[in-house]
Amino acid sequence: MKFCEVFIHERMCYDLLWRLKIITIPHFMRRIAIEKKLIFFFERLKLKSSLNELDRLHAANLPITRKRFSASGYIIKHGDRSDFIAILLDGFCYGQKVHSNGKSQIISLGVPGDTIGLENLVLQTADYDTRALTEVDVAMVPLVAVQELALQRPAIAHALGIHQAINHSISREWLFNLGARDGLTRISHFLCEFAFRMDAQSPRPDKIYELPMSQEQIGQATGLTAVHVNRMLKMLHAAGLIERSWRNVRFPSWEKLREIGDFSIDYLHSGQQVKLP
Repeated sequence: MKFCEVFIHERMCYDLLWRLKIITIPHFMRRIAIEKKLIFFFERLKLKSSLNELDRLHAANLPITRKRFSASGYIIKHGDRSDFIAILLDGFCYGQKVHSNGKSQIISLGVPGDTIGLENLVLQTADYDTRALTEVDVAMVPLVAVQELALQRPAIAHALGIHQAINHSISREWLFNLGARDGLTRISHFLCEFAFRMDAQSPRPDKIYELPMSQEQIGQATGLTAVHVNRMLKMLHAAGLIERSWRNVRFPSWEKLREIGDFSIDYLHSGQQVKLP
């Protein structure tokens, strides 16, 4: 049975439960919405790993609870012993470390389709905060269910390992961005990465992207002050490399922006990675 057929079968079951008045219409519609998002997530994993239909069938049967967090809300707090892994269905989130003096640094950015707390599979407690940047919708999966599935299906464990390895690769690039690039290059690189992760392809000049971050937050992600970020964005706009309206951004000269940002997609590891023997 193909992966899409599994969801069709499950939807028929939910339709029957709804007709028998065992579940309500809102419950039925929420389930359909989650299904669509999970298809997207598992298809992303398939692109980089060797998941087969049976692997995805098992993954589709994971117990899931949908939860919504308001902007700035904590999804996971530093020091928590989390009992779940989350899949970001809608919205944006970010990882954050906070100094004892109150200063904070944004250390990661989560976009739809990313996992939250995958390191909880092997680490006892969270060593950073994960907060909602916008209102977010997440699928919460019990940690024990993922652990059992990873033991039963090695290809799924391998796919999740690839996913986390790419997260580490992005972290290394962020470190390099902070330590080796000037302000203009940092901002350009940050924008390029954001656009590519949203599209997984070269952004179109006519496409408008929502970047729901204040200049202060962009500064926290790139090690710059809000004043410096503002100056760099104005320079890019004056050069015709970006067009901004409130928190929307367009890239009319993508290749030139990539050049200024020293941006290469190598560290994002697109396509199939090392396969299981």
